[in-house]
Amino acid sequence: MAQNEPTPTREPEPARDLSWRYERKTVMRSFRYAWDGVLFVFLTQRHMRVHALIIILVLLAAWGLGVTENQLLHLFVAMALVLIAEMLNTTVEMTVDLIVDSYNPQAKIIKDVAAGAVMLASMYAIAVATVVFFINPRLRAIAAEFPYPPEPLQREVIPMVLIGAVVEAILIAYLKYRTKRGRFWRGGIVSGHTALGFLIATAIWIMTRDVAVTALAIALALLISQSRIQARIHSLLEVALGAVMGILVAFIILIAWVHVAPPIPH
Repeated sequence: MAQNEPTPTREPEPARDLSWRYERKTVMRSFRYAWDGVLFVFLTQRHMRVHALIIILVLLAAWGLGVTENQLLHLFVAMALVLIAEMLNTTVEMTVDLIVDSYNPQAKIIKDVAAGAVMLASMYAIAVATVVFFINPRLRAIAAEFPYPPEPLQREVIPMVLIGAVVEAILIAYLKYRTKRGRFWRGGIVSGHTALGFLIATAIWIMTRDVAVTALAIALALLISQSRIQARIHSLLEVALGAVMGILVAFIILIAWVHVAPPIPH
């Protein structure tokens, strides 16, 4: 540097506003901050919204099937555990991103462990829901007559589902071939697992016309969809296309079946 050049001076940093540290913490203020945190996670985290939708469907099924108060309490505990784990996972991820600005193996391990906590909480919730609904007498009565429901059209739903699954497999294989995206069991422009899940859920609705049972079927289909997104096998759009395909194929085959298939003799 030349001797005549002026020495560069650093501009003073603006004073930070730390007045928030001295705010009076009332109960209502603390509650508002906590609610802001819940709302932030719900608005920014896709998985949190999926969990919330599944919880609504499970509660609707529990109400329709008339589960006991003790069983409902177990469901509430499992649901709360999943939501808490998802919020803590979001906190850990944002903290790591705030501290680390490049790839770090330890940061990856921290995020993986936090995501593993959500997975274990979800598995526990699935186990609780399985036990609660498996012993439900109304659901067991519906499942007992599942292959042979009373209406002739409903007896034809089982082969309709099989035909729908074959049609979906052909359509998805064709789309993957044309777009050169994904393999037969993985990836692609449409999620085949999601399509099959919503095909079965739609068929269950056609067969039972029961809101509670249909809500459970949709909740399981959403779990399948979420697993494909969380594993980064499919995007949200690809999962949504799979859901639309499953529902449309079910109704198209149902309409064709009604007009083409011969009636079953009484």
